[in-house]
Amino acid sequence: MNKKEMLTIAKDLNNFIDRSPTSSHCVIESEKILKKAGYKKIDEAEKWNLKAGDKFYMIRHETSLIAGIMGKKKPNVAGFRMIGSHTDSPAIKLKPNSLYTKGGCVQLATEIYGGPIFASWMDKDLSLAGRVIVKKGKSYEVKLVDLDKLIFNIPQLAIHYNSDVNKAYNINPQEHLVPVIGLSEEKLTDEWLKDLIASKLKVKSSEIINYDMEIYPVQKGVISGFNSDFIVNRNIDNKSMVHASINAILDTKPSDSTQIIALYDNEEVGSSTTNGGNSTLTADILERLSGSREDYFRAIAVSYYMSADGAHAFHPNYVGKFDANNTVYLNKGPVIKVNANTRYATTAESSSVFEMVCKKKKIPYQKFVNRSDVRGGGTIGSMIATNIGVRTVDVGTALWAMHSTRETCGVEDHSNMIQAMNGFLEF
Repeated sequence: MNKKEMLTIAKDLNNFIDRSPTSSHCVIESEKILKKAGYKKIDEAEKWNLKAGDKFYMIRHETSLIAGIMGKKKPNVAGFRMIGSHTDSPAIKLKPNSLYTKGGCVQLATEIYGGPIFASWMDKDLSLAGRVIVKKGKSYEVKLVDLDKLIFNIPQLAIHYNSDVNKAYNINPQEHLVPVIGLSEEKLTDEWLKDLIASKLKVKSSEIINYDMEIYPVQKGVISGFNSDFIVNRNIDNKSMVHASINAILDTKPSDSTQIIALYDNEEVGSSTTNGGNSTLTADILERLSGSREDYFRAIAVSYYMSADGAHAFHPNYVGKFDANNTVYLNKGPVIKVNANTRYATTAESSSVFEMVCKKKKIPYQKFVNRSDVRGGGTIGSMIATNIGVRTVDVGTALWAMHSTRETCGVEDHSNMIQAMNGFLEF
């Protein structure tokens, strides 16, 4: 693949992320791509009658999606080839009773989701997006909303009042990560916000039962660097892996194995939800695709799983943070993540499968290990391996500024990851 083709894919990734301010929006964008490619939606509440070659997808609770292609052979014979990623990213969410005024400033009470870099949210153009529960007859429906025209920010304190600001941020999320959305001498309540949401959705305010809204930075993604080497955007961790896995399965060739991509929610807060990587979601779907519990266990015995999440790239300004012998770099290929204490699920066997795929496709790859005095983060990989018993490899694309509102990855790396995922699904 030449650089021009890689740049086209990189721009498509930025467009995908720009249209996905929340995990729910990410799932809907993914659904649009899959439907256009001929994938048919199936419902968990209905009986499935899938046959070889069928392309399908299902959504659980608006924020997780599993899609696949039924293999030429039954799963108990040829197994599954699976790639898992997650739709969520660290965020700032609204609390109930969020709207209030202080000194004439209209503000929003917020709560932290996951582990964002607080300072990266300050002095940025921000807006709100999320899910809204609306009455529908005797029941309800879930609608998505993006209040993209409502722009506000979280202003920092001037350096004159905080001379140590550049030594240590010391940001308190309860006191300092509170957006200012306007000025008013009137006392405002959440009814003002509900009216705004209702107007955007073209429904009556009284029809809105509840909502789950989060703040997001509105700045669009860009390609940067004098050689157009970098993709810069919010939520590259981990919507880049969602985008890569979708593109990988769209390009896959028919296989004996059933090919699956899983897009989970709530990884950033532990995955222990109805639609997270630590839930029954994966096992539920795989067992139903296998036909019986006995055939499910037989299928798992001949299956492979790739957990795809961001990896930490070498940072030239913080050389001492990295293991000198296991440092990974931007645009040097997909990263295999290894940890002796099984924070990652990679084993010698599962790593070998991924390495074989990369060598066959002539894709460069790297291996990442943390410094021995640094405790690394975890992924869904160990959860999947533990709960399902499938051979699992943890991989990812190298990033700078993981969990910032502006993360950076390599243009070449994203294209190479798509090709590596494609090869893994066909393995």
